[in-house]
Amino acid sequence: MNNKITIVTPSLNQAQFLEQTIESVLSQGGDFYIDYIITDGGSVDGSLDIIKKYDFLLKENKYPIGCRGIEFRWWSKPDKGQTNALNNGFRVGTGDICAWINSDDWYEPGVFQIIINKFRENPIIDLIYGNTFDVFGDKKRRGEASQSDFEKNLQEGCQISQQAAFFTRKSLERAGFLNESFSYCMDYDLWMKILKNGKVLFVNADLANFRLWPESKTCSMQKKFKEEENIIRKKYGGSIINPGVIHRLRYRIPGIDIVKKHCPRGYRFCKNIIYRVINLWRYK
Repeated sequence: MNNKITIVTPSLNQAQFLEQTIESVLSQGGDFYIDYIITDGGSVDGSLDIIKKYDFLLKENKYPIGCRGIEFRWWSKPDKGQTNALNNGFRVGTGDICAWINSDDWYEPGVFQIIINKFRENPIIDLIYGNTFDVFGDKKRRGEASQSDFEKNLQEGCQISQQAAFFTRKSLERAGFLNESFSYCMDYDLWMKILKNGKVLFVNADLANFRLWPESKTCSMQKKFKEEENIIRKKYGGSIINPGVIHRLRYRIPGIDIVKKHCPRGYRFCKNIIYRVINLWRYK
């Protein structure tokens, strides 16, 4: 392992959030190198001014670097969509550990050192993932990732937050990079391909923040997400009933957070029963 993390940020007209994303990457401190690549699709909203500011600060040694070194690269040109932009970035990356953070999300402090340490301690691991915060305006909800029966859970639906996932370059190359036929669930497809030939580790740590806002793809393109998720579940033998529907319904049940907090065993018992029933009907 070359002690370097490649982070790719695909972006298009996200000036209102982009600076927070960039800062969350560049401000990471510890015993590692950062290879940061921003693949801008041709923004016209002021995004380039933000990117150029950080490019200047780094080149002039005016940014307070907290790690062993940062290589910062970017371009702004039309691409074939987010998945294509990500692949373009990963293909020129030089880190043995890879991840991407979208231009409306951001990392928690100290995350890269946690990930580096875990890969050092577990050299056979191909993918490490943790928890995220779901951010709705000024409200934060801690989303806990699935910790056990990983393969079965992932076949039921994408239960790894892309913002909190880090994977080896070798596993990415073995998977043939991201599948550009997917525009919304390319992360889910990648996790399934990595799982097929690799090993996965859960880290019980809060790694990133997932911003949910009206114009984000997650909020505005739910139908497209469901269509692609169904294709992937069918491809890898997942459940016929989309468990994501059940997952989303949880947040609409009054008092569910109170039950989860004060009666966690009962909450987990009911949740497991529901998913076991769903799991009875699977694609062959």
